[in-house]
Amino acid sequence: MKPSSWFFWGMILGVVAGLVFIGVGLLQPGRFEVVENPGGNGKSLLLEAKKKTEAVRKAREMAAGAAHEFSGLLGKEGEHRVFVSAQLVYLPGNAEPVQPLDPKMVTKDGIEVRWKKEFRLDPADPRVKDEDPDGDGFTNLEEFLAKTDPTNKGQSPAKESKLRSRSLEALPMAVSFSEKSGGQFTLRFQVGARRGEFKGKPGDSFWIMAGPEAIRSFSDLSKAKEAQAKAKSAGRSVHLIPLEIVSYVENLEKIKDTKAGGVEVEVDNSFLVLERKDALAGPSKLLFSSASSPRSLTWDVGEIRFYTPAAGGTELGPFQVGETFSYEGKEFSVMGREGKKVQLRNRGETGQQDFWVPPEAPAVPAP
Repeated sequence: MKPSSWFFWGMILGVVAGLVFIGVGLLQPGRFEVVENPGGNGKSLLLEAKKKTEAVRKAREMAAGAAHEFSGLLGKEGEHRVFVSAQLVYLPGNAEPVQPLDPKMVTKDGIEVRWKKEFRLDPADPRVKDEDPDGDGFTNLEEFLAKTDPTNKGQSPAKESKLRSRSLEALPMAVSFSEKSGGQFTLRFQVGARRGEFKGKPGDSFWIMAGPEAIRSFSDLSKAKEAQAKAKSAGRSVHLIPLEIVSYVENLEKIKDTKAGGVEVEVDNSFLVLERKDALAGPSKLLFSSASSPRSLTWDVGEIRFYTPAAGGTELGPFQVGETFSYEGKEFSVMGREGKKVQLRNRGETGQQDFWVPPEAPAVPAP
């Protein structure tokens, strides 16, 4: 019986399938080792094929492991950054922990990150510190330092924090107890060559209106205020200093004058107790003054002005040490100065608070 053509084709397919099966088995890892052909010039083709297959397998395993390791990236701390593009996926070899933005961190402009985020300000924008969202005259940096809302004009920092002094040099006024006669005592007030006097006795109240241009004394308050109003309307800086002669103490002492060879002489150390009734309230001991023994107190009656850039810029004053004035619904008293710095006192519901007003920055000359 003659074999059919189907039989021959089946035999050929079987032989081919067997050869393929044998080849695959030889290339699988863990099978028998393929030995080199001792008669050839290198390794066998089967050995080369196996090595290439092993390299592909290891690359697949590494890719699968990396995909598993980086599969949950959600930007949390401790995970790795993954850079993805249409053509490339890059997994860095070294760990790059994602650093979350620390709310307590203070940026270079001096403002805390948490505060900026609370009021929807850009933590990375260097212009933020100088901006004024609510238009109250205070920058974001000033609002942050005061812990106020930069978007609410009704919650601005204290307006007095914006004050700057435009004070001139101090103007000293000498106060002396110059004469006494029949229970009457003369007090002298002198600024430069200008003088003013008041004669009275213990228990008397009076007012001294002193300034760069005039010194006058008044025993009647209404007349004193009228004179002050006229002076201020003319642009002159004056302050009414309310005073009282509290008491007089006679004190004549005998001492030895070493310059005169130890001769005993009588010295008049009598004194008045004079009390101010303005912001510098308090008694002062004023020793009797004579030509041979001049003695005096010194009070500053020079002009002091303030400037604030808030609300478009405003000047306040002139004022003098001891004077009280109103600003933004509060009462402030001028307590003294050191150079261009001026000390103010605020008496409010929370008590008494003293603070120094810095001098205004000098104008920058135009280029």
